[in-house]
Amino acid sequence: MEASFEPLVHWLGEHQDWILIAIALVSFLESLALVGIVVPGVALLFAAGTAAGSTGLNPAWVLFAAFAGAVAGDGLSFLLGYRYHTKIRQVPPFKTRPEWIAKGERFFRQYGLMGIVIGRFVGPIRPIMPLVAGFMQMKPTSFLTVNMLSALAWAPFYLMPGYLVGASLEGEGALSGSHLMFLAVMVVSGWLLAQLLWWSHDHIRQRRNKLLLALVSGTACLALFVMVSQLMQLDAVMALNQRFSLWALSLRHSWLDDFFIGLTQLGYRAPMTLWGVLVTLALLLQRNAYAAGLWAGTLLLAQTLLFGLKNLFAWPRPSLVAIPPDSYAFPSGHTTMSLVFLGTLAILCLPGVSAGRQKAVLSGLCILVTTMACTRLYLTVHWLTDVVGGLLLGGLVLALLYTLVLKQPFRTIRPWPVALASLAAWVISLLLWVLPDYRDILDRYLPVTLT
Repeated sequence: MEASFEPLVHWLGEHQDWILIAIALVSFLESLALVGIVVPGVALLFAAGTAAGSTGLNPAWVLFAAFAGAVAGDGLSFLLGYRYHTKIRQVPPFKTRPEWIAKGERFFRQYGLMGIVIGRFVGPIRPIMPLVAGFMQMKPTSFLTVNMLSALAWAPFYLMPGYLVGASLEGEGALSGSHLMFLAVMVVSGWLLAQLLWWSHDHIRQRRNKLLLALVSGTACLALFVMVSQLMQLDAVMALNQRFSLWALSLRHSWLDDFFIGLTQLGYRAPMTLWGVLVTLALLLQRNAYAAGLWAGTLLLAQTLLFGLKNLFAWPRPSLVAIPPDSYAFPSGHTTMSLVFLGTLAILCLPGVSAGRQKAVLSGLCILVTTMACTRLYLTVHWLTDVVGGLLLGGLVLALLYTLVLKQPFRTIRPWPVALASLAAWVISLLLWVLPDYRDILDRYLPVTLT
């Protein structure tokens, strides 16, 4: 963090009542048309997030303050553009720099609703897109819906890095080196997976060679899965699983619990079913029945294999939390299905993403996969071998899908409706199945007393 913002962090740390107000105000200004161009919003939000983390403020209130400020700022920008679009074009700096509006309008025509979501995360166009949406006379209800959904993702993206730094360095609930190592391995392993996949994609161009790679990868995943299923029954491996789970249990931390429990709940049947249905509808609305069939068929295949293999091995879960899930442990269903869901989306949607953004999108998806896998390890509801088996099973399913796609290609789809459907599924799932019963959910994951 730049030294110029250290006094702000200290001042907010001494005046904790102002932290949430400061976060909401900075989020509002950073989202406001034109003002966001001159306000160093990212640095200020990082500083405010650091102060919030160092004082142990509830992250839910921190994120709500950022969410409310961002929604208000973008909402006001939209209303100004909607009502005064003719007059605003005649005032500085738009009068002297009309290309700003022209670029924003081209971007809006190209991406539509998804342009609002993209614009929220892209610095140069962020303060302009809501104004341009107003210029283009977008329906207010449509803008408000997309504005709120995108703000739910924007708030943690901009606030949590600073919050994590503050929580890791100061306060009674400071993170230890073990916490930071666990989080770093979680992110770096996802990033490395993305680099490996991208290297394969970039260096193997002939379809015949790609087909050979898919077949070899699927065979390797199958062989390794069988090997892990046998090795996990050895005393030495069971002892390793026990030691790793006890170490993971020692990592439990209040706000890490909130993050990992909230995320892992999105991997259960109801949220994943909703996600699958909404993406299927997004594909069908593009009149791409083949892609929708690939999507639904891949998910059903993975779920069928999971059900059969779990009952075949009937491997017990760790008994380290109050109420472990009642299904068998091996392989990890959360890990397999998150890999299959996100991997299938990558196979279907990446061809429609611009070349310059494909690698970044792939990295984000892979980090999401490893994060979901780590929720099961952190919460000690799976053994380490369960997660490894889940990754291998998911890899096998994706290899089969990629083989089919290489033999029978699908028509390129627009990725943004699919991304919007996914975001909507996550938000609805949080509102329906996580937040209302969160206290009861939290109690299920309470560590048991070891004797």
